[in-house]
Parts: sequence; C-alpha cells; structure tokens
Amino acid sequence: MRHGVRWAVGLLCALGVLAGGAYHWPVGSAKVGAEINQAMSPRVGLHWRGPARATLALLPWPTLRVVGLELVDARDQSVLSAPVARFPLSLTGLLRGRFVPLGATLRRPTAFIDLDATPVAAAKEHALSGAEDGEPSALWSHVRLSGGVLHIVSAVHQFDTLIESLDGSFDWPGVDKPMSFVLAGAWRDEGVTIEGRIDNPREGLRKRPTGVKLAIDSRPLSLTLDGTWGGDANSGLSGDVSAQIHSLGALERLFGAGPAPLFVGDALSLEGKAQTNGASLALTDARLDLAGQKFEGALTLSRESDRTAISGTLAADSLKIEPLVGAPPMFLNAQGGWSAEPFGFTPARGLDLDLRISAAHADWGGHHIDDAAGSLICKDGQLTAKLLDAGAYQGVLKGQLTLARGASGLETRLTGSLVDADVGAALADFGWNRYRGRGGLDFSLRSTGFAPADSVASLAGAASLDLQPGVIDGVSIEEAMRRSLRRPIDVARDMAIGQTTFTRARAQFTIANGIAEIGGARVEGPGSVLAIEGAIDIAAREFRTRLVATQADAQGAPSTDAARLTIMLSGPWSAPTVAALPGGG
Repeated sequence: MRHGVRWAVGLLCALGVLAGGAYHWPVGSAKVGAEINQAMSPRVGLHWRGPARATLALLPWPTLRVVGLELVDARDQSVLSAPVARFPLSLTGLLRGRFVPLGATLRRPTAFIDLDATPVAAAKEHALSGAEDGEPSALWSHVRLSGGVLHIVSAVHQFDTLIESLDGSFDWPGVDKPMSFVLAGAWRDEGVTIEGRIDNPREGLRKRPTGVKLAIDSRPLSLTLDGTWGGDANSGLSGDVSAQIHSLGALERLFGAGPAPLFVGDALSLEGKAQTNGASLALTDARLDLAGQKFEGALTLSRESDRTAISGTLAADSLKIEPLVGAPPMFLNAQGGWSAEPFGFTPARGLDLDLRISAAHADWGGHHIDDAAGSLICKDGQLTAKLLDAGAYQGVLKGQLTLARGASGLETRLTGSLVDADVGAALADFGWNRYRGRGGLDFSLRSTGFAPADSVASLAGAASLDLQPGVIDGVSIEEAMRRSLRRPIDVARDMAIGQTTFTRARAQFTIANGIAEIGGARVEGPGSVLAIEGAIDIAAREFRTRLVATQADAQGAPSTDAARLTIMLSGPWSAPTVAALPGGG
C-alpha cells in the first residue's frame, strides 16, 4: 500500500512538473524588451517597441512567446511586426536569469524595406563584434517566417510592391559566419522563390567585399548570381550572372511596368559579368538571346524615377529582324489601295535607348543586307534607327528613320542613300524584273498620319535617281520612233518588243502632299534620248507624266531633224493609259 502511495505521489509530482513546464508563465514586457534589444540591436540596429504581452513555457524547450511584436529602427519607424513570435531560449542564459534567444519563429509577420534608406545594421560599426560577455548574440541565428508580407518601397525610383504569403528562413549562426536564406511567396500573383548566401555579412556591412550567391526562380524569370557584395549601393554586387526571362509580358507585370513597345519577342536570356552601382547594372562579356536572335557585347541598364535607360554595344553574326520587331508594315489593303488601318507602334516615353548594333548578315521581310552597322536611340518618346553603313545589292546602303507620336499621328522622317548598287536586283525584289543595270538613289522624306493612307497623303520631301548604263527589257523606244515616221503607233504592238539600252539616266523629284513633281529627268543612250516631265500622284496611285523621245546617234547625240515621239502616261498605276503621239506632243 505504501509503495502504491509513493508511486501515486511521484506521478502527481511529475504531472505537476509537466503542467508547470507547459504552462505559459507571464513575463514582464520591460524585461523581455531589454533582453531582446541586447541580443538584437548590436547585430541589426533594430530595437523592440513595447509593450507587448509575453509568456514563458519551459517544455518541450524553454520558449518565449510574444503577442504583438514590433521592431523599429533608429528613426522609430516600424521595420518588422508580427502578431505572434516565438523565441527558443538558451538554457545557459536561462540558468543565469537571462532570456537569450537562439532564434525566432514569426507568424504572419510584416517586414518593411525602404531601398532609399541606409541599412540599419550599418549604423553602429562597434556593435558588430558580438556580445561582450561571451554569450552569442544569436537572435537572428535561425529565423523562420510563416505567412508573411514583405513591403518594399523606393520614393526615388517610384517603386512600391508587396510580396505576400511569404514562407522561409534566415540562418546566421555567428557574426563572422555565412548567412543563408530561403524565401517563397507570391509577387503580383506570381509565385517566386529566392535563395541566397552571404559569406560574411559583417564584412559587407563594414563596406568590405564578401562573397554572395543569389538565385531567383519564378514563372517569368529565373536568375542566378555568383560574385561579390561590396556592402553599399556604390560598390554593389559584381560577379557572374545568368538570367532566363521566359515571358517579358509577365515580367513587366511583375515589376509594374508598361509593355515594351519595341520588341515583339517574349523570351530573353542573358549571361555575363555583372556590376551594380546604385540603380544601374552593367553587363560585360554579355551573351544575349532575344526571340532566338543571338548577340554579344556590353550593356548598361539603369532606372531613375519612372524612366528606364539601356545603352551599350551589341554584335550579331546572323540577324533576323522580324522576330524582334515584327514583319515590315503592310501599307496596302486587300483592294490594292493605301491601308487605313491605324499604326500600332508608339515610341516609349519612359524608355531611353542608346544601342550600337552590328551584324554580319541581316534579313527583314526577305530583304538582305551585309556588314551592317547602326544605332537605335529612343529619347523622350522619339525613336531613331540609323544605318551607318551596310552592303546591299552589291552597293552601299545608308539611312535614318525617326518616329515620334504627335497630335496628328505618327510623325515619320526617313533619309537614305543607295550607292553603286545593282538596281535591277533591287527592283526584282519588289516585283519588277525587266531592268538590268547599276546606279544609286538619295531620298529625304517626311510624313504624319494615324495610318498609311494619312501618311502618304502628307508625304513631302525630295529624291534623286542616277543610273549607270542599263537595259529595260520589253520596250523599245528607238523602234517605236522609227515606226512613227511611217504610221501611227500601236503601243501594244510597236513598243512592247525588244529592249531599250541607255548609258545614263537621272531624275529629280520634289514631293508635297503626296505628289511627286518630276524635274530634270533625262535618259540618254545610243539611238534615243528621253526627257520626262509631269507628276506621280503617290496618294492617288496615279501617273500624270509625259515622255518626249528624240532619235539620237550611236553616241546619244540628237540631231535637229531627228524623229520625235511623245508618250502620255496617265491613270492608275495598276492599269495606266499609254498614248503615243508623233512629234514633240
């Protein structure tokens, strides 16, 4: 009986100990705050803002539970808050009558990061050496987050975003030990996972270089960085970077930016050497793949206020332009007239571009150029694409296109020249293959409109054409003149035979309101000299021209009594009326 009583008493004592150990004993808020501040402030520069309700449970491990935790920085601005926080305690510290946290578990915390502020942990250099009495300052050794919210802001860069449903951990076992972290959450409805490691955070906070690794994985973006952190915004991060952007559209939504208006490709990958400096990122030895087009070179990206700037130099071996910016614009409708479909392109006002681009071979819509060097500049909503030099049709092609959106539509300026080229091959590319010969042209054009029809109606500028010796197949001006001496000319029968050979042809065009006035147009060759005057109505797609042909000798010199033939060309381009009149017309 006595044995049974002792057993029962022992059991009751054990149960009492267990109950007492599991019971949450109230602890004074001031005591908790002082202990947490001693463990925390030297490491990260934050301090407890009380009061809060705190309790202590001894089993299964001594743990401090705080309801209503809030940590603030030196400016008394809230940086971290949590409805419930648990801090496992050091047994050694507890035996000494102190609460020394070995880590923290935060339920539904809210963290606030101001990218414009100085890191709080960098504020007190002397405090980074750890506790003076030998006890590890271990509050942040092992931090677990569950269901948190991360609020990141920057007034300078007009950036304000939330990462929600945040779960993860931070591990920093000692001030001179590596810090590692794993975070997973939802950023603007996109799942994102962030993993990283800093070799020595204390060295970084002292603005001394330390190793760093970072990996970000989400549906629109995968990124890895392996390099060095200099500890502040000026020295920033440097090292090897690799990024796979699976969807530019999703990435723009992720960062709250508008759509990129310059490129139609949605996939981008890059790798190279990276260096950050404040809000800028410089890439060297860069290899870039945009919509399947591969480039090498160097890039600098920066963000200031609401503007993004990209500059650099890129080179490609073989470049297809269509996957980048789309097919060449369709200026004609199904009926063969100028299209009234509005232009879909608007230069970006929030994007500054300054790119130098070269390609050994480039293709756009079936048209080819070689050894191309140019630039792409976008500033204040104006886009300028310049072709500094390129080989085309065995000649030299240069040009510049400037686009800006104005009150009356898309404002376009186009200048260019083609020198010593195979003009016959160029015309064959555009569907007319009856000409053989070389030459060149210059043009300077401008227009404004919401659609091709508007732009052509406002077309203005000048152009000139200078052709070397050539041949036009399927028409013989000299034969038509000889036959005109005997009888009236039947255009279809007497002109659409043989060929016309010339030694030089030149013409000047003055363009206004979509009409090109012809001036100084002359074709010289053995057997005939041809003068052309009138106008070409580009907007209406009609001819209003007169061609006066004069017989010439083998050297192309006309005589006073030579035969003359006037050819009137009028009506729509698709089916013009051609009338031949003997004499000067």
